[in-house]
Amino acid sequence: MKNLKPYKDDCFVVHKSAVDKKHAGDLKNRLLIINPLVQLQYDLYSDNFDKNTIGLITPSTTFSKSKDDLLTLYNYQSKVIRDVRENIKKLQIKTIISTCQNCTIDSANSLDHILPKADYPEYVVNPKNLFPCCTTCNSYKLDTIEDDSGQKFINLYLDTLPNTQYLFLDIFKDLDEDLNFKYYLNNINNSIPAVFFKVIENHYNRLRLFERFKLKSIEYVSELESKISAFRRRLTVEEIISDLTTAALEEKNAYGDNHWKCILELSLINSSLFMEKFK
Repeated sequence: MKNLKPYKDDCFVVHKSAVDKKHAGDLKNRLLIINPLVQLQYDLYSDNFDKNTIGLITPSTTFSKSKDDLLTLYNYQSKVIRDVRENIKKLQIKTIISTCQNCTIDSANSLDHILPKADYPEYVVNPKNLFPCCTTCNSYKLDTIEDDSGQKFINLYLDTLPNTQYLFLDIFKDLDEDLNFKYYLNNINNSIPAVFFKVIENHYNRLRLFERFKLKSIEYVSELESKISAFRRRLTVEEIISDLTTAALEEKNAYGDNHWKCILELSLINSSLFMEKFK
């Protein structure tokens, strides 16, 4: 999981472009009329974005009658949104541009509205309110029940990720003697402020990341077994462990301290339950 750099250009220009793309008629006229009001909301969003306080923005009743009109501006395949996606993509380092950073599992083939478009239609095409993600994460976020638990997800544009490991893995054998996995979070020595660690917990639980990591881990075991078997023809087990450890640590630098696959690789090659078959 890595932070993404947000859209850098004038966000309201995107809104105006989306309106301009509409065919002449009553819909376009209604959207043009409210443009000045929307611009005020964009200024409000920008100010709160800079302060990392967008969670304090409350839904506005100003656009209750214009909600349906505003929602017509968003189409994932439209040129306006394609240009936004490309703009955001170009800002990122190459190792993460195609993967959803909310989960680090699936392709970023969707856009998440950080402030939901159903409640904040005025930000439906605001680039700083759009985060590249996968459809699975997007679906789980849509299913989130509103409650008073505080911030529900990490904002990977704004929240600074801790420079420490908080995702861990236990490897064990189940009743069928097959390898099994249990991912969990641990705020060792309380090095992460309790309020933000709660946000991390919310993020992982609501996106069902532990279950999803486990499924991917089961798939990955045979891939790593094949890799080790190929190396075993010319290297000792100790040399293989050393090489794989070096590679996994390099990947952690590229993909983040808490990338599930890096943690899985390091855990497996240091697990006697996994490595016993190669000795």
